[in-house]
Amino acid sequence: MLYTVRLGPSLYWDLNKDFGLSVGVGPAVGIVSGSLKYNEMITTTTSASSKGQVDATDLVYGGYANAMLLYHVPGENGDLYLGAQFMSLGNATISGGGRQGQLNLGGQIYITAGINWPF
Repeated sequence: MLYTVRLGPSLYWDLNKDFGLSVGVGPAVGIVSGSLKYNEMITTTTSASSKGQVDATDLVYGGYANAMLLYHVPGENGDLYLGAQFMSLGNATISGGGRQGQLNLGGQIYITAGINWPF
């Protein structure tokens, strides 16, 4: 599970009476909570098996940039919007019991779309 917090400025421009643009950039912090599960079988003259699970939480750092285009619905107070965000975070590591797993969070792209209709 990945929880992220972003901190940074957002700027908004009305491009014309129909369209607006919002952009933002800044640092990001992520909390990774996960499990490393293993089930191993070693075959030699005597067989041995090892099974277990390591639960851990790791903190990762990085940054983000986003942009959103808004269409102002004529005659209404609502907007239709479409946006994208790029976020890059460090690697999260879960280790224990002589084993280690790594989650590479190098770059994620998020797409968002929706309706903003104040009432």
